[in-house]
Amino acid sequence: MSIKRGRSRYLKNPRGRVEGPLFRRSSLACLVFLLTAAFVSPALCQDSEPEHEEHFHHVGFLLGSVYSLDEKTLAPGLGFEYERVLPFGNRLFGIGFGAEMVFDEHKHYVLSLLLPFHPVRPLTLFVATGIMFIDKNGLESRFAIHLGAEYEFELRRGFFLAPEFEIAFAGDDVHIMLGIHIGRGF
Repeated sequence: MSIKRGRSRYLKNPRGRVEGPLFRRSSLACLVFLLTAAFVSPALCQDSEPEHEEHFHHVGFLLGSVYSLDEKTLAPGLGFEYERVLPFGNRLFGIGFGAEMVFDEHKHYVLSLLLPFHPVRPLTLFVATGIMFIDKNGLESRFAIHLGAEYEFELRRGFFLAPEFEIAFAGDDVHIMLGIHIGRGF
């Protein structure tokens, strides 16, 4: 039974699970990344009580799985973010930019303006507005808005590891991304 009308590489097996080559590759990539992070993070973690340093610049990469609500498909996603924490308002707000790529059947690319809010120290809530480019029968562009949250776990030397959740809207395209964000403050 095909989940998507037309030609699809994602099929439901008799137990109702989504399977396909892209699903297996994204799952394998996430597993490899998480295992690597599990082995690398003890080496980066602080030995004594964490001494939090305030950083005004944050750069990070995001690796995750993206589920399209419209197409009912799962694909790997990759993102990059830069944030400048603003020096006023008790450092609750920031501004930055982001880029995201979803490697599904018609490849999605997003360039956005990032507006983060830090209500408590390790939690970041954000809104990102921008343009989504979709490679369907030629390149289409749409206005996109992303809403998300991440919770940072501080590592050594300004590095952090954060699980991240986001939902994106671009015209009739809605997708959810769940991934791991690794970054550095300076």
